[in-house]
Amino acid sequence: MDAVDIEQIDKQGLLPTHYWESSPGRYQGLWELDQLLEPPDAEALNKSLSYRIGADKGGWDLTQVLRIPGTINHKYPEKPTVGRIIRSDEHYHYHSLREAEWFTGNGPSPDEDIVPNVHEASREEVLAILSRYHGKIPRKVLTLLFATTATHGKRSDILWYIEHELHDAGVPPSEILALVKGSVWNKYRGRKDENERLRREIKKILENTLQEPTTAEKEGPTPSYGFSFKIEDYGEVLGKIGSQPGWLVEGFWTRRSHGIVAGEPKSMKSILTLDLAISIASGKPFLNQFDVKEKGPVLIVQNENADWIMRDRMEKMMVDKGLAGEVKVQGSRLHVTWPKRIPLYFINQQGYQLNEPMHRALLEEAIRQIRPVLIIFDPLYLMFDGDVNSAKDLNPVLNWLLYLKTEYKAGVVVVHHWNKGSTPKRGGQRMLGSTTLHGWVESAWYIEVTSRNPDGEESAEVNPGETPPISLVLEREFRSAGIHPKVELNVSMGGFQESTYSVSVKQHAKKKKQVEETGDEQDLIVELLTLNKKPLSSRTISEHTGISRRKVATALTQLASRGEIVKSSGGYKLKSLRA
Repeated sequence: MDAVDIEQIDKQGLLPTHYWESSPGRYQGLWELDQLLEPPDAEALNKSLSYRIGADKGGWDLTQVLRIPGTINHKYPEKPTVGRIIRSDEHYHYHSLREAEWFTGNGPSPDEDIVPNVHEASREEVLAILSRYHGKIPRKVLTLLFATTATHGKRSDILWYIEHELHDAGVPPSEILALVKGSVWNKYRGRKDENERLRREIKKILENTLQEPTTAEKEGPTPSYGFSFKIEDYGEVLGKIGSQPGWLVEGFWTRRSHGIVAGEPKSMKSILTLDLAISIASGKPFLNQFDVKEKGPVLIVQNENADWIMRDRMEKMMVDKGLAGEVKVQGSRLHVTWPKRIPLYFINQQGYQLNEPMHRALLEEAIRQIRPVLIIFDPLYLMFDGDVNSAKDLNPVLNWLLYLKTEYKAGVVVVHHWNKGSTPKRGGQRMLGSTTLHGWVESAWYIEVTSRNPDGEESAEVNPGETPPISLVLEREFRSAGIHPKVELNVSMGGFQESTYSVSVKQHAKKKKQVEETGDEQDLIVELLTLNKKPLSSRTISEHTGISRRKVATALTQLASRGEIVKSSGGYKLKSLRA
């Protein structure tokens, strides 16, 4: 009965046959009837009675558990004793109660129209509702609404918090009910009285009858994004060995992997990833040389380049890859071959933010429809308003990208920048921000500009919008694909509305003179052995590092004397990999 007025109930002629104080100022009670009732009839009577006497409007269902008189109530810190039974002489005739004017059965109770009953909203309906209140609903509430798992023991507090925040944001009761009903925080899901419970709770909020939450309750938990722990035994893990991802593009990106394309400013990161996207969507070779192993839809989310720039670059690449169609004149007739439509999709310059829950939800809806094999985000610094140097800020975003990869079986590429003036030996160590980014990648490209004009000639005149020929070195890093040497790319792209685009590729060989002058032979050898789990011969090491055979032999001897490497029948490997 909660905090009812016992005297008022007595005046109404509805005093319980037995009642007791369950906690200070709050009561529970039993009404003795003259006959046994079927469960639906008992529940209908209890509902009407609860409304009549002002009892807890969510406490009339058959699943209620009452506290035993004389026991301890552990709900409160002071642990009060549940009171003894108080008896009255009241006994009730069921039919008399049913004929009372306040009896409504299981139909609508008084004032229920304040919170009309609604169905559970679909994902599209949820997004439509939230879009109407964009900027008014706090980011934390959006994150909670899109959560897919709930913290045990916190659902009541978080449900209360969400409902209050939505009300404060101006969301009407019917839409609050639609939003919370489909959330993981709906503790009444599946119950017979689910709608009734949610409506009563929202009605209480409207009437301001609840106490303010504690700070901890307001903060709530940090929800996860679709993850739950699945325990796999030895056999299940071994059973997956035959389904390794393999390559998406031979030698350049592993299938269904996540990673980063990073480099200096103006190092053609966006151009190369666009070439990759068009190749995967069309099945044409990447850079006109490297086979696509899995053709399929690609989605590019980019905040950096104007629409006309994207269109101009695409037209150049479509011509270069033979995808532009053609027009032939035969006598007095024109024969037109239209370009093939390819499954390449864009979200261009719409202010997309990776750490904005509403943006994530809208993007996920698009991914669900497109089912891309690759998703490209370009660039990170324009899609993330947190601190890129903070692992705490980055981790929720990186975890969500992993969720996309796992849930939708898609590769994920994030375009990023290097630190200015930073010159570590490995490209991954030069990335702007937390080292978490480097540790996160499965596939990666690190791009360095070696010359703005590979031929070494100064151009007297450059057309507006034209990109001067550029020479690049692309370093490839794969978590599970062994050694892949750097490659040199010479990229030429014509001016605006010119169809010129070409890329020449060759294996990169670092000049021996440069290597010898730096004195870092041992570091380069250790780096190479780290990337490869199999032993390497001294000849292979020399070929991949550009170090002379003589200097390789000297460096290997020094590393072996310090116990950093060991020699086996197959060659040299790090001591830490010996097992």
